[in-house]
Amino acid sequence: MNEHEAQTGTAHQGDANGVAELVERAFQYRGDVTVRIDDGSSVTGYLFNRNGRSSEPFAQLFEAQTGREVSLPYRIIAEVLFTGRDAAAAADQRFEALQGLREEEQAGRGAERHGA
Repeated sequence: MNEHEAQTGTAHQGDANGVAELVERAFQYRGDVTVRIDDGSSVTGYLFNRNGRSSEPFAQLFEAQTGREVSLPYRIIAEVLFTGRDAAAAADQRFEALQGLREEEQAGRGAERHGA
């Protein structure tokens, strides 16, 4: 699986390092995530902030449906699903494809100038 494919992660209650690692991965991800909470509910949105060094570590999301800010303490996070499309990754892929086309065009022009 490459870094831009759908990912998932689970942490067990009381596994502070596991949750911190999941939240960090979700923060680096540039799409929506779904955070499953230990009570069975979930929140889907863009994780825009986290603080694992706070006396009460937390993650903050902009909820996908409403845009409201939601703050979730690490201690209630059970699972993080990377559910949204990573928009920046898609842009990176389009840019790389465009660069490849430009290089092909330049190589073709160079061959034309040299009589090939």
